[in-house]
Amino acid sequence: MLTEIVTRALSQLTGNALNGDGIKGQFQYAYASDDGQYVAILTHDMTTYVVDLSTQRYFAECGGSPRGFAGHVLEMEGATARSHPWPAAQDLFDLDMDADELSWRQCPGLRHMSTRAHRSVESRAA
Repeated sequence: MLTEIVTRALSQLTGNALNGDGIKGQFQYAYASDDGQYVAILTHDMTTYVVDLSTQRYFAECGGSPRGFAGHVLEMEGATARSHPWPAAQDLFDLDMDADELSWRQCPGLRHMSTRAHRSVESRAA
């Protein structure tokens, strides 16, 4: 189940329709919230991308590594515990997905994918 959720998140984030085999080697590890709405993906450059699957948006956090979700709160370990290129100010911190403090962005590839789907519907109707 986690592989399917991570595959959906990476597909939204990159704009490419990926399958389970296509995600191998793309990230270090990932966590999903219990309800599957949010996915936190730690990439090889130590950036954590959090994807909101229901609204097709994401944000990037460079100050630490994800440790798991408690509801819609992502628990993070600051970079000081690891040799992280962008150290966090604290050893442990939380990111609340429901708060207005996060800088969400629209998934870049998703707009492209929806435009393509819209065009194919128009061409069939013509």
